[in-house]
Amino acid sequence: MRIGLLPPLPADPALQQRLAALRLPVFTLDPGCLQELAAGSEEVVYLIPATMLSGRNWNMLRVRLAQASRQYLVMGVNLSSAEIVAAMRDGAADVLDSLDGDERWHAALTRAVDAQKLWLQLYGGSPLSAKDALAGDSPALQALRQTVQKIGSTNVNVLILGESGVGKEMVARALHDTSRRKTFVALNCAAIPKDLLEAEIFGVEKGAFTGAHKARLGMVEQAEGGTLFLDEIGEMDMSLQPKLLRFLETRTARRVGSEAEYKSKARIVAATNRNLRGEAEAGKFRADLFYRLAEITLNVPPLRERREDIAPLVRVFLHQAGERFGKNLESVEPGLLQRFIKHDWPGNARELKSTIDRLALLYDGPVLREGWWDAPLKISSLMPEENLSMIKPLAASPGLEEMPHRQKKLAMAKQLMAESGNDFTWVAARLGVNPTTLWRWRKAGKL
Repeated sequence: MRIGLLPPLPADPALQQRLAALRLPVFTLDPGCLQELAAGSEEVVYLIPATMLSGRNWNMLRVRLAQASRQYLVMGVNLSSAEIVAAMRDGAADVLDSLDGDERWHAALTRAVDAQKLWLQLYGGSPLSAKDALAGDSPALQALRQTVQKIGSTNVNVLILGESGVGKEMVARALHDTSRRKTFVALNCAAIPKDLLEAEIFGVEKGAFTGAHKARLGMVEQAEGGTLFLDEIGEMDMSLQPKLLRFLETRTARRVGSEAEYKSKARIVAATNRNLRGEAEAGKFRADLFYRLAEITLNVPPLRERREDIAPLVRVFLHQAGERFGKNLESVEPGLLQRFIKHDWPGNARELKSTIDRLALLYDGPVLREGWWDAPLKISSLMPEENLSMIKPLAASPGLEEMPHRQKKLAMAKQLMAESGNDFTWVAARLGVNPTTLWRWRKAGKL
């Protein structure tokens, strides 16, 4: 272990004696030469006098320390509570006083070095600026990225499969970006009433039905020469499926209430969290439409099966949360990252993003702390039947097990909504459903 001092050795005799007593290699860095922070081994931990935190260069130095993934500790003499709180809020791993004993200093330094080793091992010391929608180092994500690169520029229809929250729309956007098409239009088939979905997809003429006060372009017209993403395609009503099939075969469509046809070269990318092949075989979804949609099938594994992707995703979501909330978010504590990696994330990447957004919004400071997060109770999202088998320990409603399948979910949703203060994202993650499902239940007066 080596100690890096920023700036050089403090003038205070008490701190000089304490550093001498540690008997550890000490070197100094000029705070004006920030690139030196990236040098040295993972055994280096930085000590910063508390007086420096009020200096004009501190904000720039603090950001540079975070970008270099370096742990630092603040040291001082008879520090006040306000000074300690300010140092921890700024991202210090710990705060040491010259009056603390050798054991306290050694323990704090060792803990910082261990945390830094883990962080550098997982992140490699690179800055927190990743924006890759398909971030991940797992073999599954690497193969997915390669496939996206191969088929992105083609015109084939793509069906994206995966549990709710795994990032199917991100895959669709990656396909679109690779194709260099201009327009990306997304539609959630479950969010539109079935009577209006045809008009939403293909357009409507003025006066075609009550409320159609003017003609409106359909999604396939809006996505001309671009990509139309149909999310939750498994929710599409059987009566509309032949019309979508005809469009895929002929690239022609007709607005509701019109006799004229139009052409569109929109590429169709669809997604579902259901076993669409099984439903097609059971007659619950048109088999001919399934095969048209699934010219290429992409499977996005759940997050629990690719835990090595959690650290890169944390970086992406942390960066996005900083931009969204206007906060300086630099990193998360290694202990928190370890707990994230061990958690099963039934809501997948959506739940992870929601968790980071919630922590970033509720707490202040550039570092997300381990103590801020309590792992939620585990409810599997593998299949709806398995979800319901896990509900019993959480449900207080008598007679829940005797309820029909749909009523069980509604009862559980009501309970979780009450417990979470109507947090739709969190409840959806617990039940393994899309948040839009909860919104539809609320709109229908069921929640």
